[in-house]
Amino acid sequence: MLFFFVTSVYSASANKQWQKGKEAFDKGDYSTAISYFKKAIESDPQDGDIYRWLGHAYYRNGQYQEAVDAYKQALSLPHNKNVEHDSWRWLSNAYEELGQWDPAISSGKKCIELLPNDPDSFAVLSRFYNKNKQYDEGITAAKRAIELKSDNDYAYYQLGYAYRMKKQYNEAFNAFKKAIEINPAQDFYHVDMGHLFFDKEDYAEAIEAYKKAVELQPANVNYHFNIANAYRLMGKYDDTIAAINKRIALQTYTGIGIVSAYESGYPVVKEVTGAGPAQKAGIEVGDKIIEIDGKSTKGWNTEKASQSLRGTSGTQVVLTIERKGATIDKTVTRETVIPKEAASSFGLRSIAYRHKGSQEAAFQDAEKAYSLDPTNDWARYSQGAAYLDQAQYDESIKLLSQVKNSPRARILEATANAKQGKMNEAATIYLSIPEEEMSPKNIPLMNDRMALLQVFKPIVKEHRDKAGEFESKGQYKEALSELSEALKTADETETQAIRETIFSMVRLKPSLSELPEDARRNVLRGEMLVKEGSFEKAAAEFKQAIRIAPYVAKLYYNSALIYAELKKYPEAIRQMNLYLQAAPDAPDARAAKDEIIKWEFMMEKGK
Repeated sequence: MLFFFVTSVYSASANKQWQKGKEAFDKGDYSTAISYFKKAIESDPQDGDIYRWLGHAYYRNGQYQEAVDAYKQALSLPHNKNVEHDSWRWLSNAYEELGQWDPAISSGKKCIELLPNDPDSFAVLSRFYNKNKQYDEGITAAKRAIELKSDNDYAYYQLGYAYRMKKQYNEAFNAFKKAIEINPAQDFYHVDMGHLFFDKEDYAEAIEAYKKAVELQPANVNYHFNIANAYRLMGKYDDTIAAINKRIALQTYTGIGIVSAYESGYPVVKEVTGAGPAQKAGIEVGDKIIEIDGKSTKGWNTEKASQSLRGTSGTQVVLTIERKGATIDKTVTRETVIPKEAASSFGLRSIAYRHKGSQEAAFQDAEKAYSLDPTNDWARYSQGAAYLDQAQYDESIKLLSQVKNSPRARILEATANAKQGKMNEAATIYLSIPEEEMSPKNIPLMNDRMALLQVFKPIVKEHRDKAGEFESKGQYKEALSELSEALKTADETETQAIRETIFSMVRLKPSLSELPEDARRNVLRGEMLVKEGSFEKAAAEFKQAIRIAPYVAKLYYNSALIYAELKKYPEAIRQMNLYLQAAPDAPDARAAKDEIIKWEFMMEKGK
């Protein structure tokens, strides 16, 4: 990001302090710049432009709330129009960093009031709207930016992002494509095109897009992770490992294992890698490094300090540090350092090894990931999977349950419970996974799911046998109840057979299709939620009703319509086909088939 440079006239004393602050700012020593800008304000407290520069220094130093306060003060004092626009722009950016989207949007609108024909202001406003999940407004702002500047690649990018979030994939593709045509050298345009293909489960195309981003930014570790993860979902585990190895190589370095930031002209230790060279030498967070190998670090930038600390493994570097007023020399022996951020890499590689059948390698990588960062979801997931494979079920459940919003973790968590004989708990966990999350294109997830369903087979058989006994005695309601239970944890082949049995029984005895009271409660709640426009919650209510009474055909029909409102057309089609299977001769069967045709067309359009 760039800052505007606007000439202002300060008092002589303020100007001297401002000049020193500006020199420090240009060197990247923002803490020192802040100090000088504050002194300039003491000399000239009524000049808004000095506050603006103070805001810039706070912003660059990562002190976003202080930046907000400084920019607000700048706007409350005398200033020219350019300074005002610049202050509003960076105030909005500071709010963005704080995740405060409403004030960011309001500040962005102020920029537009000052320069109503500035396309960049509209493009930035589009970004704020998109971050706030106001995608329609984001689309409107991006389109206005494009009207003002037809080759505005960033506006096309924001337009594509908004369309992607709305699952309007064709429009998203066209917008991203246009952004890339205008500016093919922007790496994150290719990344988001990859994310679009990823959302559509077209992993091969996603990989090609991610590879283009890597060509532009080969050192970006996240791009290599994207490639590896897409290969994993395709079941191409050797390719997964090769891609993640590149990421691990980029994350690994030879040095002392610290993260530092410049404060008041010197590097200050902000983080010490666990069990790394710096920790072994007694370096602590907060230590100010005033010399490296006898050379003063004052005025250096972060890159120069970092390069001085790196070197050949086994060599030594002497740090002179200041701690609580005392000066101490510390000799540190450089080693190969793997930072905690590499936990995701080792976790992903562990899972790839696991699916290849290389259990020992999987265990080692899982342990490495967890040792690097026990709070990382990939570390928890891989270590939980390793515990599962080692029959350490309690430990597995403990870790996997901490990985939230993860179908793959829920599958393994359910498996660990089932292996312990806790079938009810296992079934509850398994049934909590949205059906649309279990795509057949996700190869490792499907493999884990099939392994779980194998564990469930004896329970499914028990329910089916009981159903047969009840049916032979003419106790059809009881038979339907047992079949409904069997259906919850059956595999695909058994599911089809059980449903056919259920639907055949109900077609022969229509009175059996009466909605039970507990399912009626879910249906009524769902109907009210539909009236409120809360379709996600309504879908959940109808899903629960179907689990209780899978023999009531109309539940599938209504569920299909709700999923269509959510634009989840594959699930809508699946539900409507189930309705037609349950009631092929229903008066509205033709209308149901027509809805499927419409939804298939919407899928083709990418709507």
